[in-house]
Amino acid sequence: MRAAIFLVILACLSSLAGHCQTPKKYAGGDLRALNQVATKWGHYWNTHNMDLMGTLLRPDVDFITVGGTWLKGRAEAAANHKEKHATIFKTSIWTTNKIDIKYMKSDLAIIHLQWGITGDFDPDGTPRVPRQGIFTWVVTKEKAQWLLLAVHNVNIR
Repeated sequence: MRAAIFLVILACLSSLAGHCQTPKKYAGGDLRALNQVATKWGHYWNTHNMDLMGTLLRPDVDFITVGGTWLKGRAEAAANHKEKHATIFKTSIWTTNKIDIKYMKSDLAIIHLQWGITGDFDPDGTPRVPRQGIFTWVVTKEKAQWLLLAVHNVNIR
């Protein structure tokens, strides 16, 4: 009887082992490519090229801005950033301070990116103090390219 109970418990624990998160191995150049998404984001921000920033987004991206605006789709997200970079972000400088990549599977990763901004303005033209924030990106791989599927941005207070 004890042996039967032991075997049932062992079988249950064994079936749960497959659901535990284990470190995933990056395939080939995936880690480099995922880091490049963050590098490109910073470059496109600092050159204020929101058309190129849009190339980092999936067509169906959900993008929550630092102000809490929910942008639906690449076109809306790129247009919003283009307008902001013509006004409040036109002289801003982006810095990526830290990046953490969680490789979930061969075509899915989660990136947390800590950033800093200087040189931006409030809508009334008042210079903002330098600030820090964190992006959470859900990134998917399609046709050998990593693109942002979901983005959430917050200020660190």
